[in-house]
Amino acid sequence: MVFPADGRHLAFADITAETDFFVKSQSFDLARFLGDDGLAKRYDDGSMLLSRLCPLDYHRFHFPCAGGAGVPRFINGWLYSVNPIALVTRPSIFWENKRVVTPIESPEFGQVQFVEIGATMVGGIRQTYMPGEAVAKGEEKGYFAFGGSSVAVLFEKGRIEFDADLLDNTANGLETYARVGERMGQALGQA
Repeated sequence: MVFPADGRHLAFADITAETDFFVKSQSFDLARFLGDDGLAKRYDDGSMLLSRLCPLDYHRFHFPCAGGAGVPRFINGWLYSVNPIALVTRPSIFWENKRVVTPIESPEFGQVQFVEIGATMVGGIRQTYMPGEAVAKGEEKGYFAFGGSSVAVLFEKGRIEFDADLLDNTANGLETYARVGERMGQALGQA
């Protein structure tokens, strides 16, 4: 599994248990984030990578694994800033902002949800892949039309083992800077 974008990354091995990763007492609302209660239940106790892109970063995003890429589903919303200060005071930005959710069927990782999150100055989230076709790990999926933005990748329970340094940095409140295509983890149980 590789990072889907250049940026600053946080990894959560269990998003249900680690719901207060931004602000104590405010939990991450997975159902609102995905815009689908049933889909959110599928990712209970699952894992998530959150990648924050700054305006100076490369603003294309890529598939983190090979598989069958589904049809993107648009969820309309606002375009609030995703800078760290805004997120600490109001993590609800993630489920209030405009989003695009795309399923990826991966033989190794199961059903992965790829979510692009719009932000201030990002009026467009463009897809460059063909839905329904097989995609290669690292293949371009699309791009943000200017500005800061974020990408989240969700995994079902027991499907991914994030690299230890990525998890350690997140546990210590630090983002890990990495570039698209660099390794972030492996399928659980693989050597």
